[in-house]
Formats: sequence, C-alpha cells, structure tokens
Amino acid sequence: MDSIDGCREQKPDSERDTATHKRMQAIQARNEAVRAFVHVSDVPAQDPSAFNHPHALLANVPIAVKDLIDVAGMPTRLGCRAVFREPTEHAAVIASLIAQGAAIAGKSHTTEFAMSGWGVSPLGRPLNPIDATDIYFSGGSSNGSASAVAAGLVPAALGTDTGGSVRIPSSWCGITGLKGSPGWVSTSGVAALSQSFDVVGPMARTASEAGRLYRAMLPVARRTAFENALSKAAQHALPTLIFLDDESLGDLHAETRAAYRASQARCETLGFPITVQPIPCSFADMAANWAGISGVEGYLNNRQLVDDPSTALDDVVRSNFLQGSKTELHEYLTLLNGARHYREQMENLLVPGHVLVVPTTSTPAIKLTAFDPQRTLGIFTRFVNLIQGCAIAMPNGMAADARPTSMQFVGAYGQDATILHAAIQWQAHTDWHEKIRQHHAEQMQQRLG
Repeated sequence: MDSIDGCREQKPDSERDTATHKRMQAIQARNEAVRAFVHVSDVPAQDPSAFNHPHALLANVPIAVKDLIDVAGMPTRLGCRAVFREPTEHAAVIASLIAQGAAIAGKSHTTEFAMSGWGVSPLGRPLNPIDATDIYFSGGSSNGSASAVAAGLVPAALGTDTGGSVRIPSSWCGITGLKGSPGWVSTSGVAALSQSFDVVGPMARTASEAGRLYRAMLPVARRTAFENALSKAAQHALPTLIFLDDESLGDLHAETRAAYRASQARCETLGFPITVQPIPCSFADMAANWAGISGVEGYLNNRQLVDDPSTALDDVVRSNFLQGSKTELHEYLTLLNGARHYREQMENLLVPGHVLVVPTTSTPAIKLTAFDPQRTLGIFTRFVNLIQGCAIAMPNGMAADARPTSMQFVGAYGQDATILHAAIQWQAHTDWHEKIRQHHAEQMQQRLG
C-alpha cells in the first residue's frame, strides 16, 4: 500500500467490503512487526456514501491518524498512560477526510503530549523502517504516522506539527511531510500543545500525494482557493530558491551538508533561479523563542495532569511542562513580541516568489544508543512555526549507510501552493523518494520474513 492512487477504489459494495476486510487484516498483521499503530480498528471509520463519488480524492484509501486527533469510536491516548478518552465525534479534519472517501484505519503512536522529537512514548516506540534490525529512532512526535507510511502499512497519514513534528520523522524515515499555514486546516478535535503553533499536516511518500491528502483535509472554500493557487503556480515561472551560506547552516552532519549542496546544484539544472544568502536571524535564537512560548502554552493546556503528582507521566515530560509554569506574564509577552520581530525579519527574505531551502534535520536518523535529551532536533523546523510559515520536507539523498537525508522548501504564511508546486517539480526530476521506497521495501521484507 505504497501509493494513494494504488489504493483508491470505486467498486461494488460487496467487492469493496471484501477488499477492505483483507486490507485491515494485513495492517494488523504487519503492525505487529512495525508497531506504528497504538490502535488498529477492525472496521475503519468511513462513509460508504462517499466511496463512489466521482470526485472523491481518497476513495477507500486507508489513512493513519496521529493519536492526538479524535476519531469517533477509537480511543485517544496522547501517548500517555494517564489518558484514555473515547470521543463520540470526529475532529473536523477527520470529517473532511471521510467526506472525501477516506478509510481511517487507526491511531498511530505519538510521543507523550507530542513533546519529544525523538519518537518514544510510554505507550511504545515504532520501528524506523530504514533498518530491519530496529536500531534507529524514527523521530517525533508524529512517529507512528511516519513509520506507518514508510513501512507501507498505509499510503498516507496525518501528523501534527508544533515545532517540526511532521517534518522531523518524515526526514528520519525518508518520506514527505507538509506543515501548512496555521489555520488552514481546522484543529477542532485535536489535542492542543501550543495554540500559537499547532497545525495538522499530511505525510506520504511524495509531495504529490501529500498534496492530495492536504486538499482533502481543507474546508471546501479553502480547498478551492488552494487548487486555484496550484494551477496558477503551474503557469508561472518557478520560484527563486534561497540556499544558505555555510556559516548560516552551522554544525551539520557531513552527508547532510553534502546532500544539501548537491540539491542546490540539481535545482539549478532544473531551471530554478538560485540565490545564496545568510539567514537574517539565528536559528538558535528563533528556536529558543519558540521554546519559551510553546512551554507556557503547553503547561497551561495540560496543567491539570502535570500538577497532580499521582498522574502517571514521564518524568522528563512533567519537568519540561513545569518549566513553562515558571514564566511570568511579562516574560511571555516579551516572547510574543520577539516572535513578531522574527516574523518580520524572515518575511523580508520570504517575499512572494521566493522559497527558502534548508535541511530538515541536521543529521540523518540517530541510533537508539546515541540518545541525547539535551539535543535540539528542531533547529531547522521550529522557526517555520514561529514565523507562521509553511514548509514541506522531502528526501534529498542517502548517507553511505542508507539513512535518508532531507530538505525543506519554506514559504511565508499563505505560500502553501508555491512550496508544494516547487516540491512536486523537484520530485518529478529526481528519484530519491523512489530509491528510499525500494530501500524500505527491502528492509520490510527482511523484517517480515
């Protein structure tokens, strides 16, 4: 189940029901080895009346949903032993997907309250399918969604992205993940971490398929405007790509840096106008500003659980939340003012027709034995949320040991169509996504025997 188009079905009811039953059995069986789902439904959440609509974007396509997002009839756990909710209504984004024919297969793992970029929670750690022997972190916090797509359990999935939680696991697992402009996809029915930054994002093999899922996620009016913007983008010249100088990039894994520069050269041959510039704001400073704001909001959203010492929470998660409780109101307002300053500075760079290109993560997937809780994994992702921008992460190489590398196309708020079109053009003329797809297939064959 490696592609949305390969899964789309418009069949008679009896044939479709049989195919769906077999598909769900296969997901359940493969999940035992992959551990991407915390809950797989026997019967997917779907609307039979939507399956055979001629314009359904996701006719009977199975979708994994990060376990921060409510699906009626499925538990919501937030990656936490202390939480077990039984929603009776779908989140707004789930209702949109089902209206487009999607079959919600189950709930994928998340790190506890979506707090960590490493990809581990008290409820489990998914396999990173880049290696059958299970030696690498998957990245987080949308760890289960990335694992499910990379392992071929489903062709696409939903994650959430507050500071990189769609893009980091997409990078480490070797798939494509989109963080859209805030407010474009409803977060009603989605557990909040930081309302200033939370978005729901699509994850798939390719930019084209992530774009299809994104279209299905959008409210009708927004979808129409987005599709019109995509059509216009296809008719206009390619955007100017802004690559960064070495000093701005800072400390990068050697093969990540090499893949970034090779991508720069490749984009130039593909006809993208290229410019090389310094970053106007420090990535570290923007990441720290983001951390201050999200820390306050994260604590306020979860304080009832955090303040109760009897609640079964991970000690590091509780400690991180409590740090947010120490921020005074005037300090929070100063942080918000700082975020506005950074947004102004970055938007002077990200003018219409210009897209910033940055690595998604500073290193490929990290081994389980090299866990470092002090390391900031979102150094190249947090700033996008801070400035209310949009970004798409996609494979751009493979290290010598077959770990994928990844880069992002980053746009200012509302430039979703611009970055998606540019990403589709990149993938139409490169084959990293296909090489990694084949590598995943080989590793899963070894894993499953």
